[in-house]
Amino acid sequence: MNGNSNEIALNKLIVLLILREIDLPITTAQITDIVLENNLINYFDLQQCLQELEEAKMIVKFGNRETYQNTEMGLKTIELFFSRIDDAVISKIKAYVSKNKEKIRLETQVRSDFIKKSDTEYIVNLKVIEKDIVLIDLSLNVVSAKQAKLICSNWENKYYQVYDQIMGLLIKQ
Repeated sequence: MNGNSNEIALNKLIVLLILREIDLPITTAQITDIVLENNLINYFDLQQCLQELEEAKMIVKFGNRETYQNTEMGLKTIELFFSRIDDAVISKIKAYVSKNKEKIRLETQVRSDFIKKSDTEYIVNLKVIEKDIVLIDLSLNVVSAKQAKLICSNWENKYYQVYDQIMGLLIKQ
């Protein structure tokens, strides 16, 4: 792509720093939001960085939502080359993380997706995960993509009510 090798290396360090500061798996969309809102890296350079960091085994991508996390090598790399990142950039990242970490954590911990099994069968999977512990993992069979999308949307906004009601019904004697 474009840019010199120093700029590319700095962009990779910025991504590694973001992942270190967040300290939880985050999606491509969340990383993109962070870098674009703070004017750190342009979109195309970010995509190149993510791909190259993954190929170099400095970050790992996993799960349906394709979340990223630093590997040991990525953490060691950011420790070694931290001083090459401008203090203003470090301050921007730390301020953003401080302000938005809880929101990002909630977005990562509440999951919903669906798959099409046939023209009249969709499987909706709903999850809430807290500190790597699955609190609830619910699969529903519905008849349309419209229903599946609606359930996913409602889950994102009302998961805590659904979880509380289910737990209340199940532990009531």
